[in-house]
Amino acid sequence: MRKYSLYFCLCLFFSCNKSKDAGSPEEGNILENLTFSVDTVVIDPGEDFINLGFGLGAFDLTKDKKQLLFFENKPLNLITVDLDGLKVLEKNEFDSEGPNSVGSFIGELETGPSQQIFLKGFNAQGIFNTNGELNQDLKIFPDGLDPDYTNDFMKLYGSAIYDFQSKKLYTQPYSEIAKINELWVIDPSSKSMKTYSIPKMKSVSDYYITLTQKTAEGTNMMYYGPSDYMDMQNGQLLISGGSMSGFYKLKLGADSIEFVDIKHKIVPNEWNITVINDSPDEAIFRDEQRKIAEQINFMDLKWDETRQLYLRFGKRTFLGENRGDPSTYEVYLFAYDKDFHVVGETHLENLEKIPSSYFWKDGQLWSYVNVRDELGFAVFTFNF
Repeated sequence: MRKYSLYFCLCLFFSCNKSKDAGSPEEGNILENLTFSVDTVVIDPGEDFINLGFGLGAFDLTKDKKQLLFFENKPLNLITVDLDGLKVLEKNEFDSEGPNSVGSFIGELETGPSQQIFLKGFNAQGIFNTNGELNQDLKIFPDGLDPDYTNDFMKLYGSAIYDFQSKKLYTQPYSEIAKINELWVIDPSSKSMKTYSIPKMKSVSDYYITLTQKTAEGTNMMYYGPSDYMDMQNGQLLISGGSMSGFYKLKLGADSIEFVDIKHKIVPNEWNITVINDSPDEAIFRDEQRKIAEQINFMDLKWDETRQLYLRFGKRTFLGENRGDPSTYEVYLFAYDKDFHVVGETHLENLEKIPSSYFWKDGQLWSYVNVRDELGFAVFTFNF
């Protein structure tokens, strides 16, 4: 086991200053006097080397949160990490071509029972075992589906996850122009589906901006906008977006979807800006990008089983003056009880950057870091 101080970006101990706008302890702000410490652990790769050129990419933990699974790219190898022992357990090569192919890129990875994993690539998705064998092809097109979708796999499944408990696929398909703001729940066994309207997610796509420039070689396009998230947490499907604090939830087995309206005190709960969605001018695009980045961008909710709380980050990004200049950040932490009532919120004044590829394990937050080209994690211990 190797342990290092995170000297290159964080001090060993931080005390989070109390926000003037945060609720008092009597009002239930459990994060008001939050403190945290940070340490860094490095994973022992054994006799081999891990290619971290793409960071963690798509990853997931086993249900007991003892193991982390992710892919190194080129070659396409599944890495299994023992998080308690801080070492690589195994590395298994997957096929990018042939009957067991998942393609050359992994866009989604979810762990299941009995060494099963769900993988989604650019043109394939299915359930594999950890040795790389395809057990079930889930490139499913529901009966009666518009041919516009059956002819375009990514239009249907570009934003999709699979749940091993319900054995269903959950996706937000795209129309030709933009998202259609619907959740489709697809049953692979019957090739049937249910659709749910999620109209408030339009507030995310409304802030997408595009730079379109024509050159002698062709048309170049650049996109920017708030993120959107869809994930299974604590037995519920949660759908959220960076531009609003509220989100949708769907309980497994339920026939209706519910919008949860969250009201924070220390930050705005939704954006109130206008943007130029399409522009051929890079300077205008850069100004609109800056405007979007400086809003409070709400991130996805993660269930901390140890505390029985949902925890969520928010960030404001201040872009450098010129392209390539480093950005600076304001980072916030929010806490909700199991019924999604706000129980804590704070500005993490001493945290200079949002955690990357992070997860909660045993009440601590683990955030991916590259430590001299070795796999490492900044481990945050929050006291509140």
